[in-house]
Amino acid sequence: MNKQKKNNNLIIAVACTAMITFSITYLVVKFFNYRTMKPYRLIAETENYIDRYFYFDKADKDEMIDSAIEGFVNALDDKYSRYQSLQITSERNDSQAGVHTGIGITVSRNEEGYMIIEEVREKTPAEKAGLLKDDIITALDSKDVVETGYNESVDYIKNGEENSTLVITLKRGSETIDIEVKREKIEIITSEARMMEDYIGYINITQFNEKTPEQVQKNFTELLSQGAKGIIFDVRNNGGGLVSSVEKCLDPLLPEGDIAVAVYKDGREETIVKSDAEETDIPMTVLVNKNSASGAELFAASLRDFKNTELVGTTTFGKGIMQDTFELSNGSTVVLTVAAYKTTRSECYHGTGLVPDFEIENDESGYDFQLDKATEVVKKKIN
Repeated sequence: MNKQKKNNNLIIAVACTAMITFSITYLVVKFFNYRTMKPYRLIAETENYIDRYFYFDKADKDEMIDSAIEGFVNALDDKYSRYQSLQITSERNDSQAGVHTGIGITVSRNEEGYMIIEEVREKTPAEKAGLLKDDIITALDSKDVVETGYNESVDYIKNGEENSTLVITLKRGSETIDIEVKREKIEIITSEARMMEDYIGYINITQFNEKTPEQVQKNFTELLSQGAKGIIFDVRNNGGGLVSSVEKCLDPLLPEGDIAVAVYKDGREETIVKSDAEETDIPMTVLVNKNSASGAELFAASLRDFKNTELVGTTTFGKGIMQDTFELSNGSTVVLTVAAYKTTRSECYHGTGLVPDFEIENDESGYDFQLDKATEVVKKKIN
């Protein structure tokens, strides 16, 4: 009898324990769901009120969702984290891939507010259609450039869809001509080079996208074949770009090993730039300024730390944090700051920038005193 009673008590105890466990689990799940679903429920409630009571025509639901997500990310109070709509994501992908939609011209504003063509790139729609340097563009698809606005007209050329046509009205001497041009994907030129006096090679890098390493390597090789004795890299006004592009540009220049690491919020370190055994012995100098940021700073810091390359110019921007891009289910993206980074031989420069070895300011005269100094520095290393 006592044994039976004990068994019954045990069954009751087990049942009570199971019931308590179930209740706690249920409450935890309910609380978790309440905590996680509450903000989305508030959005749904707001949408319901808009649908039922908003007096004016209904807003575009896609735009409302874009604005909601954008506000969500903006609340992080990080100027580098952002939401990118489908259109912005597509444009950003093109930029990183090193292409853009356009016709292949460089323009400036003339005194009357119209576009004057400064350059027509080879093998582009503009060249194929017969546009020439010094042509003055007065209208696009019959819309006057001045009335539309100069900047808006430039955007109109670039923002059309690939393979769409554009009718350009231009003045060529005393003639007014209408020319039809098809927009195409055009490679973005991010690196240009020239040989200066005394066989000093100059390579300008304006950003780091997927096409940049190929362009930089081509310029570097051509300058060496022309007898360059020293190289000046110019990353002034370069806002950065892809770390993978920076790595490929640095690889032929630096010794073998880990060059830079990213440090994540949990303290984990990951190598983001490494170099193989191939390197160059040619003397180098890097031009920097306050607008040299992110990947441009990493490029300059790596050459400084691993090749004793002097920096010339002014203190750089100071962006030593890295962003990753995460794709949402509809193809739009969220960009978030995920890590700080630095070379393996120096501290992170975020918030402080890189202080040049030779601090030189350019004035409003337009003369490039910084380039003069960089030339002087690299010459001393040759002789």
